[in-house]
Amino acid sequence: MSEESDDKNESMVRTYVGRNRTGINGFDLALDGGFLPGSTILLVGSATSGIDQFARQFWEILPEHRSFFMLDGYLLEGMIHARGMTTGEIFANAGNGGLIIDSLSTLIMREGIDPVLAGVVSCRARIQASGDNALFTLYNDLHAPYNEILLVRLSDVVIHLHEEVHGNEIIRMLDVKKLTGLQPPTRRLPFIISGKGIELSTTSRVV
Repeated sequence: MSEESDDKNESMVRTYVGRNRTGINGFDLALDGGFLPGSTILLVGSATSGIDQFARQFWEILPEHRSFFMLDGYLLEGMIHARGMTTGEIFANAGNGGLIIDSLSTLIMREGIDPVLAGVVSCRARIQASGDNALFTLYNDLHAPYNEILLVRLSDVVIHLHEEVHGNEIIRMLDVKKLTGLQPPTRRLPFIISGKGIELSTTSRVV
């Protein structure tokens, strides 16, 4: 492990050999360095939970090496306009680096689960060879439970973003459901969404 200056945030960032940074302040430490190279990541949450921001922060670490196919939100420079693309076209044009799709839900609603499952399987060898990651967003409580199970089974990492209302307070928590080959965090991790994006909270709420 080493430390280097991050001019963008004007802070010290820990870097770990053999891991890919998540883009979320504090989350790398919780995962002992970040995501394992070659892993596929399924990010599940509501439309307002922060899954879009999470995907964007992960992309912004290495935008020149990660193909970001945007279906559901506004395009940023460097993203690929994918609203008119089929599932097959997206996976066929993913390139040889990392891959981000926001969201799989739109593809499933348009074409069904089978082309999406085939696409996730097809990109696995390419992602492993690149040493990068594939990250897919999925809206919760929208799809048939069995279809969600199939996607979970095909993913190396599964992360749920939760938001709960307690009185007039919105509580956001991050839950690592699956972390193939590693020990996942044993508790939910509180996070906030600020003007700088998502970052893990340094304090835990006592209920």
